[in-house]
Amino acid sequence: MDGRDTDRLPYGRRRRTAASALVAIVVALVLGAFFNAPAMKKTAEGMPFGGARSFKLALVDPLATVSHWLLLDRPARLTAEAFGKPAPGPSPVKVVVVKPTATPTGKPGKVDPGKPLPRPYAGHPLHLYIAGDSMAGIPGMALVNLSNKTHLIKPLLDYHISSGLARPDFFDWPAQLQLQTKAFGPGAAGVMFGANDRQGLQASSGKVYWFGQPGWTTEYRRRVREAIAILQDGGTRRIYWVGQPIMPDPKFNSQIKVINGIFQSEAAKHPGVEYVDAWSLFTDSSGGYAQYLPDASGTMQQVREQDGEHFTYAGGMRLATVVMALIKKDWLSKKAGSTPAPKPSGKSSPKATAKP
Repeated sequence: MDGRDTDRLPYGRRRRTAASALVAIVVALVLGAFFNAPAMKKTAEGMPFGGARSFKLALVDPLATVSHWLLLDRPARLTAEAFGKPAPGPSPVKVVVVKPTATPTGKPGKVDPGKPLPRPYAGHPLHLYIAGDSMAGIPGMALVNLSNKTHLIKPLLDYHISSGLARPDFFDWPAQLQLQTKAFGPGAAGVMFGANDRQGLQASSGKVYWFGQPGWTTEYRRRVREAIAILQDGGTRRIYWVGQPIMPDPKFNSQIKVINGIFQSEAAKHPGVEYVDAWSLFTDSSGGYAQYLPDASGTMQQVREQDGEHFTYAGGMRLATVVMALIKKDWLSKKAGSTPAPKPSGKSSPKATAKP
């Protein structure tokens, strides 16, 4: 048997097939890295400030740049658009946040909280803007359902996972609030932030303040005031600022208490802003954490998901019902002190914008 016969043995064919497979695997991994580079970069950008974030960004940023040059980021973007999901990478819409104006009293916003609220009527519903992080998702959906039942409230739910006021470089909520108040024109807003804000804050000077430092509290208060001012500058007459609920982890719990304290104290300083205490709404009879709580009839129901933090729909409805009661008291109640409803003009109300 000569050398030519040896080349045709099964052993030789398997060796060449294994090498080809190895090359194919390497090529697939490289292409996969380029295709997923925008998503990997967005994930790295959302990490807390620190060495790990800087290291990961240093690795994926060049990949994302090359991916964009070679148009390899287009398939993921087109696929996301086809399924109605946000594309990886930064938001395609950017707006400039203007400095809030001030009323004669020196308080930010153009809204006069003492002025009677216009009562909604058929054809001219109250525009209710619901914004926040993932904790606002399920309660927001429940609030949308409750709003639709009134036939006098037109809701717009706008929540973004892993977002908050801490990291505008990851998701720019001040810009988003300004964009939506201009497009949707809400008379009322329900907002819920904070679950992702227990991390470093980068001030305009570039300095990073870590959670627990006095500078962190000062900067976070400024961001809460900025959000209130943007909503009120956009014509929002009432803001229902929902605090975070009790959490199962003791450390997380103590951090949420600090953040809720800022929300509550800032709401008290701004007329037209009402703080909604979600904490006490989700504690048991002894004031502790509970994953199951009784409903109005006394039947136990699961109010928190298996992760212990996010709401089930029953939990979301529990919170949404409280918020809706406040909205009805302010806008739909006979004792609301509203101005008489004008006669219908036949004009339709502005359409809600689609969730970005």
